[in-house]
Amino acid sequence: MVFTPSDGSPAQSWDVFNFKGSGIGMGMINTDESVSEFAHSCFKYGFGRKMPVILSTKNTILKKYDGRFKDIFQDIFESNYRS
Repeated sequence: MVFTPSDGSPAQSWDVFNFKGSGIGMGMINTDESVSEFAHSCFKYGFGRKMPVILSTKNTILKKYDGRFKDIFQDIFESNYRS
């Protein structure tokens, strides 16, 4: 997988998987802005209905991806919803 930044800085590449035969790959992206908007909508929904809001991730496989969700949700909670 290759990411080429629009600012002209060097491209970054990662070996995602070394296929030994047939298979399929998938890439996932989210911006911090979209994750923040999702976090706000989750908190508003849960708090509006007086229900707990729990984020569940499995950051053992997608550590950076799921970890970013966890960090953004925590920041949004701490700065906007903690009473």
